[in-house]
Amino acid sequence: MTTSTLVLALGTLGATYVLLYALLYFTQDPREPPMVETSIPFVRPLSGLITGMPNFLVKLRNKYGLPIYTLRMPGQRIYVVNSLPLIQSLQRQIKTIAFAPIEAQAAATVMGVGPAGNAIIGSEKMLEDNSYLSTFVPSTHPALSPGPGLDAINGAAVRYISDSLAKLSGGSATTVELFSWVRRELFMATTESIYGPNNPFRNPALENAWYAFEPGIMVHMLKAWPSVLARESLYAREQLLIPAFEKYFANNSHLEGSRLVQCRYEHNTSHGLRGRDVAATEIGQMVASLTNSVASAFWMVYYTFSNPVVLKECRAEVEQLVQVDDDGVRNVDLAKVKFSCPILFSTWQETLRCVHIGIQARVVMQDVIFDNKYLLKKGATVMTASPVQHTDASLWGPTVDSFDHRRFVRGPGGKRTNPAAFRSFGGGTVLCPGRHFVSTEVMSFAALLLFRFDLKPAAEDGRWVEPRKDFPMTSSMPTPKDEVRVKITTRDLHEWRVNFSSSSKGMEITAEDAMKKG
Repeated sequence: MTTSTLVLALGTLGATYVLLYALLYFTQDPREPPMVETSIPFVRPLSGLITGMPNFLVKLRNKYGLPIYTLRMPGQRIYVVNSLPLIQSLQRQIKTIAFAPIEAQAAATVMGVGPAGNAIIGSEKMLEDNSYLSTFVPSTHPALSPGPGLDAINGAAVRYISDSLAKLSGGSATTVELFSWVRRELFMATTESIYGPNNPFRNPALENAWYAFEPGIMVHMLKAWPSVLARESLYAREQLLIPAFEKYFANNSHLEGSRLVQCRYEHNTSHGLRGRDVAATEIGQMVASLTNSVASAFWMVYYTFSNPVVLKECRAEVEQLVQVDDDGVRNVDLAKVKFSCPILFSTWQETLRCVHIGIQARVVMQDVIFDNKYLLKKGATVMTASPVQHTDASLWGPTVDSFDHRRFVRGPGGKRTNPAAFRSFGGGTVLCPGRHFVSTEVMSFAALLLFRFDLKPAAEDGRWVEPRKDFPMTSSMPTPKDEVRVKITTRDLHEWRVNFSSSSKGMEITAEDAMKKG
């Protein structure tokens, strides 16, 4: 390259930089939240989010210490809210800063709902009180709120897990790769409890189709040429999963399934969805039911069994639930795990606090002055990130970076954590409606393992080594990057009878649950 060419290239580069810098500042209203990461206009925020969104947002919190800030990217504004009081204010902006447009986009791109269905789900009236999206979560309350519907689905999951684990009981140890094994147990327990005796996923090909579909979720969401970049995922959805659900509903198999799948079907058809579009919506419900719960169950088991103190205390707690008959049969009612095992419950919450990487996003529907101070512009995205709140020492104290399995235990003299600081299940209008189901399912799974089995590393040195974490963009929970091989050995060869009794009480998992209880 000649000197003149080099000078020309540097000059062009410099002029481009000045132009982008000017464009950045002249298009930013001073009333908007302050911009950060402007050293390379538009490019630096984009690269940071692509290379690791949750960690990037935590680093920005630490670097700037702002309650809210703006990230400017090509053609897009993102307002990131860090302050807990501002998050609580954000949750009240149901229609001006809405989640519905993201749900509508997911229906079209991730689930594969067709034009007729998208006209219903993503209509201009999506924010009205009687719209498809506004009424969806309330329609599932009979199945997912504490009561008979929730008890039935939890009971079905517990029965499946209990029966499956019983096959491991015996004199010899079984060696498994822990994540793959937990994934299989939770996958089948969840689908069996939802879809009932005609569960499509009893066909192993359908289970494998789900695992083929899952990695392509973000490609579908971004419409990033899925026919090329997510070919296997697209094939699994279009040729295997949706047709299986079409057949399931055409045969009225949902009438033998859970109240949950019946509620979803009734909601879909009452709003005019038919045939393939009804089947396609189940793809989204599978994402909600499985993608995070499987990984969270793995980390719950890992943190419970890898720490001797946690193992000892949780095991002693759950063993108090066991009643022994005169003939030596062990009886346990796993509905009691929700209220009689505060250390196990705290371990579950602490697992989520330490591992959850969820990002909650909403869309600004019109220019709005947020919190009487900040201008948020129409079309921008507003984000909150649970790792930002979960690693905030002002909320959690000096042990914020440590795993404390008793952190959430409540008792006389104990410091009570602000429940709003726990963000793993979202909040407000994006509060996870299945939080009671998954919490009971995972805690019951852990309790059954604690009752009946020892889990120890299969490595010769017998040491637990925490696996590195993989951060898929399709999940709010990391998956293990390394294999964790363990030996499962039966602790008690007696006969066990496991049941799940009814209860109208719900666990106090989130701030919203605490408010209802109060």
